[in-house]
Amino acid sequence: MKNSRNNQSILFLLLKNSIVQFVAGILSLLIVLKIANSIDYKIIQIVLKALGYGFFCYLTTPFMIYWLAYVSEGVATAKKMAITIALTAIYSYIVWDAYFFFRGAIASLFSPTA
Repeated sequence: MKNSRNNQSILFLLLKNSIVQFVAGILSLLIVLKIANSIDYKIIQIVLKALGYGFFCYLTTPFMIYWLAYVSEGVATAKKMAITIALTAIYSYIVWDAYFFFRGAIASLFSPTA
């Protein structure tokens, strides 16, 4: 029982330390996407968006892993479930957005131009 409580406190500490990364990842992605959409040159747009999505995944994935480990370690509550659903929805939405961006970017780079 004591070991379980110690594991949960370690997970909470890791979670607390990585929440800043999660917020920074989302904010940096929003800023990079805003800048990239204001540029008319297609190659620079693709490079900026690719870097933004990569940076987002680099910063936010550890938080999601720690959060899921923290939630699964303790007692399930309605609050934890609601937060988990919201965080997973945001993270999944952005990952799917990145997938469709890369799919379109690769198609536009390899399509013949007239």
